[in-house]
Amino acid sequence: MKGSGKILIFIAGLTCLMLFFVHLQISSVLISFDIHKSSRTVAEKQELFRRLQFNVDQLRAPRLLEEKMKKHDLGLALPNKIQVVEVPSVPEFAISLPKTAEPEKSFSSTVSSFLGRWIQTAQAKTDLSS
Repeated sequence: MKGSGKILIFIAGLTCLMLFFVHLQISSVLISFDIHKSSRTVAEKQELFRRLQFNVDQLRAPRLLEEKMKKHDLGLALPNKIQVVEVPSVPEFAISLPKTAEPEKSFSSTVSSFLGRWIQTAQAKTDLSS
């Protein structure tokens, strides 16, 4: 009876392990179906977003806006080149600000600055277009 008890426990344990394995397989298949359905939904919503964005861009087009303004007799139109006044850029004045004490550089910034100069030098030396 001792030997048959061990065999029955072994068979019961093996059956439980097999049932657990089948349960995991079924769960993974169900989850993969959910993932596939979700990814399909995301793809459809991205396509809808792309279409709506295209429609918005079309509605904001100057040509369409000009047609709507003419249709409603607003008296507005896009400016001609003659109507546009270009303002020259203002030269920047050198403003001398009071010098403040420079903050101390940390060790990591010093190392990265050194490595940055070294890498730039290495890149300059390997450039063959002379």
